[in-house]
Amino acid sequence: MLGQKVQFALTYYFCVHQAVRFGWKKSQMDEKVRLFLSKPMGVVISEIKKQAPLPDDLSNKVDKFKADRNWLVHYFDEESTPYISRGEKIDDYICRLEQIVQDAQTIMFELDEIGDALMVEKGVDPQDVKRIAEERLKG
Repeated sequence: MLGQKVQFALTYYFCVHQAVRFGWKKSQMDEKVRLFLSKPMGVVISEIKKQAPLPDDLSNKVDKFKADRNWLVHYFDEESTPYISRGEKIDDYICRLEQIVQDAQTIMFELDEIGDALMVEKGVDPQDVKRIAEERLKG
């Protein structure tokens, strides 16, 4: 679930970037959102690296998050069960999971800041966009 939220944030960053930099229309953005949300996270990350590069520090955080997310989804259960069933390494696994959550929050916050800066660059008030989005979500 958390991985999906990060993927969603990456997808919207990509689409806002393309709209600001290359004049993408809503239909183009909608098409990419549908594509990226139906594919593995690596697809959107690859497109961002090619067409809408993130600052190096954030790009590294995204790569680390993806690796951690893949570990959690594909290897955590098999790796941790022998230990957890004996009451071992529980604190280690909790710390690692908490770090993954913190990393996801940091990535989403930084993507939001970049998205806000892109909107300001286009003369759009990010708070207006967020207010409209909230209204649409409620109604």
